[in-house]
Amino acid sequence: MRTLFACVVALGAMLGAGPAASAADYPNRPVTLVLGFAPGGPSDVLARLVSRKMEQILKQPVVIDNRPGASGAVASQAVARAAPDGYTLLLASSAMLAINPQLYPNVGYDPIKDFEPITVLGTQPSVIYVHPSVPVKSLAELVAHAKANPGRLNFATGGKATPQHLAGELLKLRAGIAITHVPYKGTGPALQDVIAGHVQIGISAAAPVVSNIQSGSIRPMAVTTAKRAAALPDVPTVAEQGYPGFDANT
Repeated sequence: MRTLFACVVALGAMLGAGPAASAADYPNRPVTLVLGFAPGGPSDVLARLVSRKMEQILKQPVVIDNRPGASGAVASQAVARAAPDGYTLLLASSAMLAINPQLYPNVGYDPIKDFEPITVLGTQPSVIYVHPSVPVKSLAELVAHAKANPGRLNFATGGKATPQHLAGELLKLRAGIAITHVPYKGTGPALQDVIAGHVQIGISAAAPVVSNIQSGSIRPMAVTTAKRAAALPDVPTVAEQGYPGFDANT
């Protein structure tokens, strides 16, 4: 059985490690924590917070290994092939454990057979935001702007088939708008391209974008969960802005 260290950065993943991790002398060397996305995203932020505490408890270094690509499939495949000794752990999201296996029949790993869960770390909302040059200040204005410019607006996410991508597709269906998805190898690169004005719209988990919202480098339109985010109490939900029942948790 392979090792897994997974968390709910998106819809419903878990944290895990293999049976060898219970050996009396474990760990006696550094542990590698593999991530499926580039530095700067929600997985990366969470991993670095958790790894510090792990090092205190395990008395060994925890090495962060970012392996972006294919919405986390590259990282998942690497951990599935690793020795089942508890020294290679995976910080997984629902994109890696639930979405990818449903969309891709040959994803290269079995989320049930190849990993052993440990625990759930948490969930967080996603935020729909725009570059300040986009002439909108609410979701209704964004939808109207998209309808007036069909096919001319793009939205960036941390990857294809991520919860943020699916949230964007759900918004397109509910609002009846034509905007084009631009997938990146992580939230960090996607956010930077929106800040730079290369892409007009972004959808991200909340944690990586709060400081940018506060600084004004991006403008929030809505959070995707049923309730407002504690970190962004002034940003209304999609449901509040005319789309009842809209709830895309991460």
